Amino acid sequence: MDSQMNTQSTASAPEPTGPAASLAHVEVTVSYLPATQPFHQRYPEQAILETVRADAMQFFGVRDRQERDTFRYFLEFDGARISNLSQTLRQLLGEHRQGAHFNLIEEITPGSSEQSPLHV
Repeated sequence: MDSQMNTQSTASAPEPTGPAASLAHVEVTVSYLPATQPFHQRYPEQAILETVRADAMQFFGVRDRQERDTFRYFLEFDGARISNLSQTLRQLLGEHRQGAHFNLIEEITPGSSEQSPLHV
């Protein structure tokens, strides 16, 4: 019975394999240029990237919006914009990578002028 208690408190347990592997987590860091501190969170490897984007945006206090201009936020990973936010962390990272660093990038699309364009 004492051995059961010890197995739960072991901090250096090996990575799970088989069915338990689906419980693995990925350490995620998201940086946002105006912020002084990055966003850190552990996610199940099956979490979709839209969840990471939404959580980071909430942490940084930003949201997609349209005023005169349109403000949209996207994730950047290894220098490339992530276009498929429905993929999972594991699909993006592969089998062996246990962490990821993203950048949250603000994209501003100027609003169209209601006047006729002056140039062709």
